[in-house]
Amino acid sequence: MTDLTPPVGIINSMKEWASEDKLQNVRIKEIYPQTSIPGKTKRRPPWPSSWFPNPLKSQSGYVAVIPDGRVWGVNGAIISPDNRLIWEASFEGVDVSQENHSIFREQSLTEPLYIRDAADLTHVFSGNYYHWMYEVIPRIHLIHQSGQTVDRFIVNTESEQPYQSETLHRLGLNQEKLLRTYKGFHVQAEHLIVPAQPAFPTKWGYDFLRDSFLKDSNSIGRKRIYISRKWSRKITNEDLLMEIIYKYGFEKVELESLSVEEQVHLFSSAEAIIGVHGAALTNLTFCRPGTKVLEIFAPNYIIAHFYGISSMGDLDYYYYIGEKSSRLSKGWPGAEDIVLNIPRFMSCLKRMHL
Repeated sequence: MTDLTPPVGIINSMKEWASEDKLQNVRIKEIYPQTSIPGKTKRRPPWPSSWFPNPLKSQSGYVAVIPDGRVWGVNGAIISPDNRLIWEASFEGVDVSQENHSIFREQSLTEPLYIRDAADLTHVFSGNYYHWMYEVIPRIHLIHQSGQTVDRFIVNTESEQPYQSETLHRLGLNQEKLLRTYKGFHVQAEHLIVPAQPAFPTKWGYDFLRDSFLKDSNSIGRKRIYISRKWSRKITNEDLLMEIIYKYGFEKVELESLSVEEQVHLFSSAEAIIGVHGAALTNLTFCRPGTKVLEIFAPNYIIAHFYGISSMGDLDYYYYIGEKSSRLSKGWPGAEDIVLNIPRFMSCLKRMHL
């Protein structure tokens, strides 16, 4: 009988849990080992922070099969058959410590729905295009490579975005194959298939995305595009920026209204791209080798995700760190707007030999 009390403990990883003598019936199959990514960009990465993995290491990819494993809640917490929370697959955000996980605030859990073979594709940040493209859908590839049979794929698309349904359909996962989480969601599977959740772009994820979405694109154009942002991390003097880069042949684009297919076509046909750090730069995955890239950072929010992608794709990568706006965010530094020092920015453009 299933224990409906909240988990009685936490274990950090599936590999750690599976290594315990009494639980040798857990199967873990490594699909891709950790590998080094050649630093083809010829420039040092922007990495002032130790929060994130080395951008020149591709994390391993593996699949665990947990007998009688459970998935709970909107974000998909993974519970072992001995009623412990598996932390690496139950992450709820940067600021949430293990002991503050939402499952521990529950008095009891609902009776689970029983399924024979279910695969977990949940992720706390699945509503973000980057996290969806690199931390959710490449896990479908891991599952296929493992040879496991899957009855239903569990996804958390409560606030479903168009790119989610488009990419799932492209990968052959129709509505009948999906099981969507909700508040109080609780599923137990005879065989719960849990693929690795990478915390940084991986080479196997990069290759999978290009194989899945780029194969029908034959773009050979020479576009120069500037990606404008509507919400956080806006450039406050964007009008001055546009006056400058217009002379270099750049056009402003907003990606929110474009399908994934249209974004793939746009980036694969570009010879130069300028954009503020954000999920739109996930599409650097689809650029041709040698494409020039200038990533603009807010001074307090510098993360090397897109340097990693540029390195995998042999892109000609540059970065520029802007200045603080007078309108500062009172919380997350990633929400702060950016001011460009125009003379310094022009020097950066000259170094790119546009």
